[in-house]
Amino acid sequence: MKFITTKSFMPFVIYRIVLGIVLFILVGMGVLSPHAGESAG
Repeated sequence: MKFITTKSFMPFVIYRIVLGIVLFILVGMGVLSPHAGESAG
């Protein structure tokens, strides 16, 4: 946790935003299913 106090939150924020965008793109392209966690029944 010392990293967060000494550095800024910016790298973590950018990482989260990029990860979210990538997930949205994959779901939009049909690579991932938004209901993948649900049972297929």
